[in-house]
Amino acid sequence: MSMQILTLLRHGISSMLRGQETATGATGAAEPDDRDTARQDGARQDGARRDTHQGEGRRGWRDHARQVQRGGGRGRATGRVAGPDGADDGQPAPVPPPIDREFERRYPSPGHDHRDGRPPAERGRNGTDQAPPPPRQGPAQDPPAGSPAHSDLVPAHAVPPRFAPVSRASQMAWLLPQEPASPPGVAADQARLGDLRLRAASVVGAGHRCERPAKPRQDAYRVAQDAAGDHLIIAVADGMSDSSRAELGASVAVGTAVGLLRRELDQGVPPDRLSVERIFAEVAGNIAAAARERGLDPAHVRTTLALAVLPTRSTGVRRIAWAGQLADTHLWMLRRQRWQCLTGEAKEQFDGSVLSAFLPHYPQAARAILFDLNEAVAVALLSDGVADAFSQVDGAEHWFADRWRDPPPLASFMLDVDFQAKGLLDDRTAVVVWPHAAGGPESARP
Repeated sequence: MSMQILTLLRHGISSMLRGQETATGATGAAEPDDRDTARQDGARQDGARRDTHQGEGRRGWRDHARQVQRGGGRGRATGRVAGPDGADDGQPAPVPPPIDREFERRYPSPGHDHRDGRPPAERGRNGTDQAPPPPRQGPAQDPPAGSPAHSDLVPAHAVPPRFAPVSRASQMAWLLPQEPASPPGVAADQARLGDLRLRAASVVGAGHRCERPAKPRQDAYRVAQDAAGDHLIIAVADGMSDSSRAELGASVAVGTAVGLLRRELDQGVPPDRLSVERIFAEVAGNIAAAARERGLDPAHVRTTLALAVLPTRSTGVRRIAWAGQLADTHLWMLRRQRWQCLTGEAKEQFDGSVLSAFLPHYPQAARAILFDLNEAVAVALLSDGVADAFSQVDGAEHWFADRWRDPPPLASFMLDVDFQAKGLLDDRTAVVVWPHAAGGPESARP
């Protein structure tokens, strides 16, 4: 009996032990899976909290800044949110949640600085705030024709007018002259005096700028007014290309002439009493003196010269103006859609550039005229680099008559003077005046 009881007890204890081991084994197999799942869920929740925390921190701070900005100084001073009209609505300003700096450093958002979460473009070199730079833009595109802004834009690439056939030299690269004190290759001016409007431009010709050795611009001009502002004074000179320092002679000629004319006008001499002989003689003397000071022969500084004195206001039916001229730089008048040379005969062929009179040798050959400015649509002092096109290029005279019927924008005028045409390679200078200026902006016509 006792043996049977002992046997039963032994089997029961063994079964209990086996059951505990089975339960323990089952629990141990499930425990690692549960822990992994718990860790993964926790990581996802932590990441979501971080993302939410980070996004809310940025959005909340920006919203707070916008609200305070709308509220003006009161919002910043009181720490309360201001209403749309700037009044304090009594609500405390939201406090921006702190940014998780460690998370931001390890996992920066694209395009943001890990130091404070702002785009790098919004940080200065020393960490100070600055406005982000404007976006980089590509080349400007003209809007479709007929759109409101189309007439206010200029072409992306502006080029000089081309009269066929075009010379090859005019399309070659510009070269610099060897003389260190040479005048600039381009000069231009615009002005309004009384009811006169003026455009002036001088451009070195392709024959001087595109061949080695390149030569400086040998044309020159000056524009000025008398002390009272009653008269516009203009001088244009064309240095002769076969003179080694022609640019010096032209520059001295226009500078001296404008100074002399202003002195005469300021002393009360009316335009119709100006002495062309005295003015040109003094100009010739100054040109020769400038040459001698530099050890040059006067033949090295030969030049032409044309002058004009125009009343800046009309005082009656007639408006008398004065002009003086020597050699082949002339005064032209635009009327009835044609250009008329007022101070001599225009050249009809290329050998017309052989001059028999010039400065400083023949000042006595200068001539003066009086003319009525009210008869003109425009008047122009032109060097032969421009005026030769009227007789030697088909259609050029009519083109310039239409082009310059009104004052164009200065940049457009400069390109006009730098027109391209075969055989015309000399320097170009044009000073054009419109005596019947209408109201409105200076550059109203495209």
